[in-house]
Amino acid sequence: MQRNIERLTTELIGLPKRERLEIVRFLLFLDNRSSDSNDVDSAWEKEITDRIRAVDERTAVVIDYDEAMQKIEKRFMQ
Repeated sequence: MQRNIERLTTELIGLPKRERLEIVRFLLFLDNRSSDSNDVDSAWEKEITDRIRAVDERTAVVIDYDEAMQKIEKRFMQ
């Protein structure tokens, strides 16, 4: 089972960003299908749609992974 997850993860990393975002959208949809979570679903749907649109329009603000991790560590390790 672990090998399947590793193989799948490797394949997912190789996908274009838009396709990865669409997969995230789908997985979030699957995990949040309860009737209690309509507001959360709606908020996530909007967030994901906005992010996909920003990627498509090339207006998304992106930073390097290492830079992001440094910012996170600096903020939360104080």
